[in-house]
Amino acid sequence: MDILTNFGVKPILLMAQVVNFLILLFILKRFLYKPLLKALDQRKQRIADSLRNAEEIEKRLEQTTKEREERLKKASREAEEILAEAAKTADRIVAEAHLKAGHDIKKLMEKSKDAMEQERGKLHQEIRGELADLVAASLQKVTGKIITTKDQKEMIQRSVEGLA
Repeated sequence: MDILTNFGVKPILLMAQVVNFLILLFILKRFLYKPLLKALDQRKQRIADSLRNAEEIEKRLEQTTKEREERLKKASREAEEILAEAAKTADRIVAEAHLKAGHDIKKLMEKSKDAMEQERGKLHQEIRGELADLVAASLQKVTGKIITTKDQKEMIQRSVEGLA
């Protein structure tokens, strides 16, 4: 202990300082270190939770992206099918329209042909009538005799048979 006194250290003060140091260590540990360590642990836990949440969110994002891509592919396939169906329907409608137009043209041609045949028949009848009148008038002038309708019909009949 002489050594301590030689250096100017007083044992009572040293003991008081050791007690003060222990009290200060107890107070710091109790009121400063524990809350500080607790706050650090909580912060560490929040960071770990945030990292887990970030990983979970990233997984959900990947899953959502995959689902979106699948839905886009499905929508694209459906759109292609709809377009193909629309093209088939349009082709069918065009084919039906062409077929109907062909039938309409045939009907129109047949009607026109019938109308021409009827017109030809009418013209033929008119020509016969005029020819009969001309023949009757010429015979009347040549023979000087009036020809009856019976005679006219016979002459017309013979003339027509001669032409055909």
